Amino acid sequence: MAFWNRWISVRAEGGSRSELIDRLQAHFKANGLKTKITAEGNSLKRIHVLKKDAELAESLLAAFDKEH
Repeated sequence: MAFWNRWISVRAEGGSRSELIDRLQAHFKANGLKTKITAEGNSLKRIHVLKKDAELAESLLAAFDKEH
């Protein structure tokens, strides 16, 4: 199965905010989610989670946004 059939992007950041993707990945992994990060160009980072975990990722993302 291809990468894009199983994974969805939940956030993309560029420039000075791209470090948030690394922190978000740590937050997701601490809560048991599998993640992948892809880079587009020199500065844009995108974080992906499995499609089956999309709902949990959205709720964790909202909690993460409140903290940061």
